[in-house]
Amino acid sequence: MCKLDAYIRDIPDLLVVGKILITQAERYASLGSNGSIAQQLHSSDIMTREEWLHNHSADDFHWVVVDGHTWFSLSSVEIHIWTHQAGRLPIELDRLDGDEYAVGTLYPTVNLDDINCIFLRGFELIKEDVFWKLVTTNVDQSLLDHMEAWLPPPCALDSTLLTNALALGVWATAYKRYFSWRSELKSTPYNTTPCEYSLRRKTAKCLGHRD
Repeated sequence: MCKLDAYIRDIPDLLVVGKILITQAERYASLGSNGSIAQQLHSSDIMTREEWLHNHSADDFHWVVVDGHTWFSLSSVEIHIWTHQAGRLPIELDRLDGDEYAVGTLYPTVNLDDINCIFLRGFELIKEDVFWKLVTTNVDQSLLDHMEAWLPPPCALDSTLLTNALALGVWATAYKRYFSWRSELKSTPYNTTPCEYSLRRKTAKCLGHRD
C-alpha cells in the first residue's frame, strides 16, 4: 500500500488506481538439502518449465505440491479499485466506502460485480478527461463526435481470463521457487545445509585450501 500511496502522490491527477492482494495459505519454506525429498532429488535432473507445467491444472492451482513438497499455497485473491472523486485530489486510499471504491474477489470465490461497475465509472472518467483535452487542442469535430459516442464495454473484467492468468502466475511462481532450490541443491554437497557449505568454503579460503 505504501508504494501505491507514493505513486498517487507523484501523480496526483490519477483517475483510477487498483491493487491485487494475493494471500498465501501458509508461509513458503524451502526444502533445504537434508530432507528425504532432497536425498531423492539430489542426483536427478532439474525439471524444465514444460515438464513442470505437466502438473498444471486450470482448476487445481491453489495448492501446488510437486515431488512431495508444497511450493505455493493460496488462501485468497482480492481486487481493490479506487477512482477519482469529484472535487478531491488525489485519490484517497483510506476511503473504503462510497461510489469511489470497490473490492472484489477472485479466489476462493469469484465476485467481480462491484469491480466491473467501478471500472465502468473509471472508463467514463477517462473518456471525459480525454474528450476535454481534445476540445482544447481544436481537433476535427468528427473525432470529438466519435469520442462522445464511444461507450465502455459492458463487462470490463472476464473472470475466466483472470482465473486462467492467476493459475499460470501461481505455477510460474512455484516453478521459480523450485528452480532456485534445485540450482542451490546442485551446488551444495549432500547432507550439508547451504549455510554450512558457505561456512566451509569461507574457512577453506582463509586456510588457503580449496574444497
